Amino acid sequence: MDPQIWWYVTRASAIIAWTLMVVSVMWGIALSTRVLKPHDNPGWLLDLHRWMSGLSVVFVGLHMFSLYMDSYAHFSPADLFVPFHSTYTKIAALGAWPIALGVLCFYLMIAVQGTSLMMRILPRKFWKAIHYSSYAVVLLVSFHAGWSGTDTRAWVYRIVALLLVLLTTIALIVRILFPKSAKTLSATVEGRRPNQLSDALTRLVVSNVVPVADGIVAFDFVKASDGTLPVWVPGSHITLHLPNGLKRQYSLCGDPADRNSYRIAVLKSPTSRGGSEWVHENLQIGQAIDISGPHNHFELEPASEYLFVAGGIGITPMKAMLEALPARREWTLLYAGRSRASMAFVNEIVSEFPNRVIVHADDEQGGRPDLDALLRDFKGQVYVCGPEPLLNALIDRVPADRLHFERFSAVDRGSEEVAKEFLVTLKRSHTSFTVPADRSLLDAINSNGGALISSCGEGVCGTCEVRVLQGTPQHLDSVMSDEDKDSIGVMYPCVSRATSDSLVLDI
Repeated sequence: MDPQIWWYVTRASAIIAWTLMVVSVMWGIALSTRVLKPHDNPGWLLDLHRWMSGLSVVFVGLHMFSLYMDSYAHFSPADLFVPFHSTYTKIAALGAWPIALGVLCFYLMIAVQGTSLMMRILPRKFWKAIHYSSYAVVLLVSFHAGWSGTDTRAWVYRIVALLLVLLTTIALIVRILFPKSAKTLSATVEGRRPNQLSDALTRLVVSNVVPVADGIVAFDFVKASDGTLPVWVPGSHITLHLPNGLKRQYSLCGDPADRNSYRIAVLKSPTSRGGSEWVHENLQIGQAIDISGPHNHFELEPASEYLFVAGGIGITPMKAMLEALPARREWTLLYAGRSRASMAFVNEIVSEFPNRVIVHADDEQGGRPDLDALLRDFKGQVYVCGPEPLLNALIDRVPADRLHFERFSAVDRGSEEVAKEFLVTLKRSHTSFTVPADRSLLDAINSNGGALISSCGEGVCGTCEVRVLQGTPQHLDSVMSDEDKDSIGVMYPCVSRATSDSLVLDI
């Protein structure tokens, strides 16, 4: 055997491990920011991220083993596992630092990998803090390689090293410029939550009106002028700005690849507050209407297996999700409704996915679907959109970290309200005022120059979202869990108040 074989293995494994680290970080950033959508899928992004991260640890292990086996360098176990123990130096002025950085990076990699395997049982903030150290690992490995490697004078090595550093820099810039949006788990009474970041209106024209079930009509929209429509991904919604002054959000249920039209399906609610009723009675072919969006707060999270549960019109955000998933992805849909005649797209979905869809029509089966049988031994992600009893049944049965849902109506949290006055400071506006016990926080904000947009007024749609900088809000809304709101630092002032004596808001 060539006596230098282990030295060759050392050099090759080091380059491969470094490359895998960089690509793994890039894939993790693509996963967290979804900058590649709609061309990506969270499932394969997560699969590749985990695979490359684990493989990089394997090659680091091979790198350390080959250093131990090499007779020339002769690294002892203590040299490999104890920082500053090794006396090997390539740059005398740096002393033991280059090798020590490599040892420290190894322990950081083990910490990142180990906590990722246990992320389901670890506090979210603790896991994220450890996981973010992977950025430091990639940076420190660059110095370790440059200060201790023997190939730094070779032009091939320099090209590879420069490329890896460049890719790392680009990845970090992307992570800074495209932070992950906050996860939102509910919707408005008649549609989806709009995005506060953009209120730009686009003039669209109704191109088609098609009944798709009893009381449900699908509307197709095209641009009033030439040009393609903005890109959207499954779970997205648009906001219709109705001539009667109402704003209503509806899920897109067409084909994301069709850049020339949008499709929504609207149920005429018997308890309509003017939105769905106006749409059904007034929206006709050729009519122009302003929309904003699309936006998405009900995105698919990475998973190898999904269970979708749709109740009635709750099928609309899920239809595009089902059609966008790759064929190899495991999923099941439970579609429940009063009758097949009242269930939009039911025949179309069953025909396209005959072995994946369970239809439960009350007038056929009677009673409620057997959720316990469906969830038995299921460990994947559960997505549900439908009426409150269906949501509550799944909330009681599925752990919060695996459940994603949207609501049609607000949860009654009036008994939790703290009827007291409190001080509010609008940080950007440099304005402070007192909110009396009998006045809405949203009303007080808008009366003092805050100009917050609102829609449902019931703490369901999330339109009036505002970031909390200081103080403790009392969450009385139904937009997402109180823990999620506190973790990302937001509140919904249309119904929520404060338990602290003061709040500082980012307005």
